[in-house]
Amino acid sequence: MDDVLVDAGHGNIAMDDVLVDAGHGDTAIDVLIDGGHSDTAMEVVHAATAMDATVQVAALVETGNRGLMGRVADAGSALASTMPGPEGNIENNHSSFIPNRKEHLKPAVGMKFYSIDDVLRFYKGYAHSAGFSVRLGQHKKENEEIVAKRFYCSREEKRKTQKKVPVKPGKKKKAHNVMQTRCGCEAHIYVKLGSDKKYQISSMVEHHNHGLVSPDKQHLFRSNRHVSERAKSTLYNCHKTSIGTSQAYRLLHVSEGGFENVGCTLRDLQNYYRDLRSKIKDADAQMFVAQLERKKEVNSAFFYDFKVDGQGRLMRVFWADATNRKNYKHFGDVVSLDSTYTTNQYNMIFVPFIGVNHHLQSVFLKAAFLTNEKIESYVWLFKTFLKCMGGVAPHLIITDEDHGQIFPETTHRLCMWHIMDKVPEKIGPSLREDEDFWDRLNGCVWGSETPEDFESNWASIITDFQLTGNEWFSTRYLIRASWIPAYFMDIPLAGVLRTTSRSESANSFFNLLAKRFDTALECQCQEELKADNRSLHTTPTLMTPWAMEKQCSMTYTHSVFKKFQDQIVTVRDHSFIQDITESEETKIVTISSLSGKKRMVYLSKSDMFGRCSCKLYESYGIPCRHIIQVLRAEKLNEIPSIYITKRWEKRCKRELFFDEEDNLLDEKLKEPMEVARRKKILDSRNKFEDLIQMAKQSNQGMDFLLSSLSNLHDPLQKIVPATSISKQDEYESFIGTKISNEVDIHPPNDIKSKGRCKRIKKSKEMKTTSK
Repeated sequence: MDDVLVDAGHGNIAMDDVLVDAGHGDTAIDVLIDGGHSDTAMEVVHAATAMDATVQVAALVETGNRGLMGRVADAGSALASTMPGPEGNIENNHSSFIPNRKEHLKPAVGMKFYSIDDVLRFYKGYAHSAGFSVRLGQHKKENEEIVAKRFYCSREEKRKTQKKVPVKPGKKKKAHNVMQTRCGCEAHIYVKLGSDKKYQISSMVEHHNHGLVSPDKQHLFRSNRHVSERAKSTLYNCHKTSIGTSQAYRLLHVSEGGFENVGCTLRDLQNYYRDLRSKIKDADAQMFVAQLERKKEVNSAFFYDFKVDGQGRLMRVFWADATNRKNYKHFGDVVSLDSTYTTNQYNMIFVPFIGVNHHLQSVFLKAAFLTNEKIESYVWLFKTFLKCMGGVAPHLIITDEDHGQIFPETTHRLCMWHIMDKVPEKIGPSLREDEDFWDRLNGCVWGSETPEDFESNWASIITDFQLTGNEWFSTRYLIRASWIPAYFMDIPLAGVLRTTSRSESANSFFNLLAKRFDTALECQCQEELKADNRSLHTTPTLMTPWAMEKQCSMTYTHSVFKKFQDQIVTVRDHSFIQDITESEETKIVTISSLSGKKRMVYLSKSDMFGRCSCKLYESYGIPCRHIIQVLRAEKLNEIPSIYITKRWEKRCKRELFFDEEDNLLDEKLKEPMEVARRKKILDSRNKFEDLIQMAKQSNQGMDFLLSSLSNLHDPLQKIVPATSISKQDEYESFIGTKISNEVDIHPPNDIKSKGRCKRIKKSKEMKTTSK
């Protein structure tokens, strides 16, 4: 191209041919024409055409359209005559373009193929490299066998003009800016089945009446786009972990090395997932229940129950797997429940039951979906809860609001956080900014150790800050025994849970149905296994030479031991015995600290079990510093077993439990064959990735790897014959259950709100949003 420009006397713009080669032919021509070199512009186009007519001239038509080509034609009418051959002539708006490909890559009359699929693969390969897309045409069948078929350029024929539908008065019709893609192109091939049972090209048209697409845009052809198995797998795996379609596509873009290598557009991927949602939209409630039933078939210890209304709509559903039920046996003494979260699909309320395990982690116990918060919904929920747990209710349950008498023998506590969070909207602006008010209120609510302390502190706050007439504060005081910690000091392990924050964090964790829910549970189990491994196979650093510290480091999990060790260190550094008084059966020991605060320990002489006025042991199940001080004074080197709360031990979950039907409460081990198969898949994937990393250092290495993989196809197909998988099969594999055509259990309603699951807004949030 440089020679053409130099020979024409325009060496100063010789580099403009680089723009043509780079797919920017329109820019190069503009430079030439605007610079008064129209004759050279024609030579550039001529040279570009001689080198690669299809791509370069196509770029002019595609980007500059025929207006730019007109400028070239106006600059020199000799252009038409200089184009090679009659097929390449450009005459006004009747241009003709022939793909400039090597002869052995072009279709030709008489060319034969074994199957229609072979024809399609060949013509698509040719078309995409040439710069046009393919559309399937009509076919003719005889005895259920295709005997003739056409393959068109995608811009074949012209779309019929649609009749305008009259718009009703007063209504605005949304204008759709639809781009026309058809232009009556006649390029095609026509194949017939011959007597030798091979398909032969019997006729064809090679030229196009439109510009061809430059290489950098050819991945956007509709016939060149396909949601690959890798893209589907990435999409499914991302959705299992609550990663949306757009983020999944971005991951593909990065991992595949560019948008052109993904194989589809974001819209294609969105449409694929949309088709899945559309397929299950009327059957998802039944599929969810069917999935629960399938889990019960796999493990009879799985429990679920549901309720439908008179129209067959799902109103309530409750479930707990074997691990959940086993966790309840170990950690069901204190339970948190939060019902301020809704799912995004049908506005059902997600109600998780959360406990605390031996590592002080949140542990899932069971869950339910409710369509409303009516009394009958919660009556059903708690009855089903007891049915699932063999009639055993928790000792303490914390809820976000008063649901009435939940369990007769259970202490019911209201969430402190929900109550304290409402304080700012119940007081004036000046008080809202008063630090002294907040310090005293928090100290009163969270720090009072006895009901008397709380009542005295509360009364002084109400008086000092002129809140006597505040109805909300008066009401909170009347129900003080249901939320203030001082009233729960004697309830075992009441200090472990004081708010529903663990349930709320679980809500954000388990924010959708089925697959994501299972994935979230697996993550929770994995965290517990990691904590188990640390506690069983590592040793914490000891802070004292005392035998009881070493004893508890071997007994407690690391998380619990850390809290016990804090008490040990305080005994060593800050507390001392001030006074001892004795009776026949009890020894009363007064413990003082550097802060001047005194505690009383009442020690039974018969079993050496003591109770302290701080109530730490009752609230958390861990001996307090004061009890430790007394035990050391009694020359006890180790903590008596009576103080060791079993739920905090490293091996507390080794005990086996059975339900009322004698089902072992434990997850079934995966089938050995399935485990082995997954291991082989993982090993193969890792090995293949290693080979890619090795081979990518050279082209020869990549060519060898690619050819070796291609050689595996036929032998492998003899071992495992190829089978076609329908879209429904793909969807069912992802969902994990069959998509039924007959629906008996219907979704609760027809609400189709967008977005992620969200908490039900409180009144303060509603006001803030409205401002």
